[in-house]
Amino acid sequence: MATDNKEKIAVIADSPTCTGFRLAGVDHTYPLSGSEAEGRLSELLSDEGFGIIIVTERMLEGCDWRLKKKVEQTAKPIVVAIPDMGGPIEQEESLAKLIKRALGVDLTKKK
Repeated sequence: MATDNKEKIAVIADSPTCTGFRLAGVDHTYPLSGSEAEGRLSELLSDEGFGIIIVTERMLEGCDWRLKKKVEQTAKPIVVAIPDMGGPIEQEESLAKLIKRALGVDLTKKK
């Protein structure tokens, strides 16, 4: 009997963003904000079944500093901040920088 070792993807975002990810096939979407979103993010960071957690930039920006620090120090699951309907926050790290921080691999360097 084969076991399924797939890691899950979660999305914590506004309702329209969650709907888009559900349409794309992501099963674990949480249309939350404020302290509810922070609580869910904290729970998901402790769940070994998740490989990627997608959150909106503004939601992550509004989180408690302790939770932000935990996100920064956690290599797995990878937390990816995406723009919400209001557009991107300019100071946010690029995806390449997030991957370098999490995995130690610089995607911008050529061999």
